[in-house]
Amino acid sequence: MSGEYTGERFLPQECRGEIAAEHYQRYRLAAQLVKGKKVLDAACGEGYGSSLLAEEAEEVTGLDIDKEAVENANHKYGNKKLSYLKGSIEKLPFEDHTLDVVVSFETIEHVGEEIQKKFLEEICRVLKPEGTLIMSTPNKAVYTDLVEGENPFHVKEFYVKEFQEFLGSRFSHMEYYCQYPNLGYFITREDENLNVYNKKGKTQEESRYVIAVCSNVPQKYEINTAGLTIFEDQMYYELNRYAHEKERQILQMKAEAEAFEQQLENSIQQQKEYIAKLEDDLRLLKEPYKALLLHWRHPVKYLREKIKGK
Repeated sequence: MSGEYTGERFLPQECRGEIAAEHYQRYRLAAQLVKGKKVLDAACGEGYGSSLLAEEAEEVTGLDIDKEAVENANHKYGNKKLSYLKGSIEKLPFEDHTLDVVVSFETIEHVGEEIQKKFLEEICRVLKPEGTLIMSTPNKAVYTDLVEGENPFHVKEFYVKEFQEFLGSRFSHMEYYCQYPNLGYFITREDENLNVYNKKGKTQEESRYVIAVCSNVPQKYEINTAGLTIFEDQMYYELNRYAHEKERQILQMKAEAEAFEQQLENSIQQQKEYIAKLEDDLRLLKEPYKALLLHWRHPVKYLREKIKGK
């Protein structure tokens, strides 16, 4: 990994506002589920999130394919409970059924469908039978389609139903959480009541990110979603969204007005050309009668002009 920030990996010293809040929230949610557990943070990047998990877990290993990222993370965060390894999500460097929890935030969309399937198989292989997967991904309908955008780092994004089917192919118990910006940054259960300003939370389909907590045995998760809410004064999402929407409306109205103005100008020009043609036709109709009128009104002048050859 180059030391230059590209906007895709989360670097605490470089990222502020929205991206910082989103990363922090996800790891704080996961931290509530890893107390006393042996944890893998798959595709850990800079390693910041793994260090948050290590505050609660018995042992955390951060895994990343980038050698420089791993070396930097070990130097910056490594301790007796926390270490980082270089490795690929296609082949996790762990024995079968040795981990309690696998955490994977904003990873799955960066690889193609075949690697996604291999990664899920590897997760199931390394998890204990009663183990837990905590995975997040952007909701393509909101993250990409709604804003007509495209993340060049993403290979295969999921719609909500696709994500559910993907995880459901290997896990029998799944609980989903909705992550989205509003007047603050929220992670909630679907349609959960928000005491913060008397509003209901969003559905999965309305959320920017979906976070899944998966297992193959029934488990009761104690997650305090209200404690995850962040109000960040650097970015008020709803106000910006409203402003951008109004800006789009104004641009559309201007384009329509300009098109109508051009249409009117074309119509006026056509009318002028038609009037000019009528005037020419009228002139041609009048021409044969000019000589007769001259003969009738001024016979002497008419004869003189005829003699002159006019």
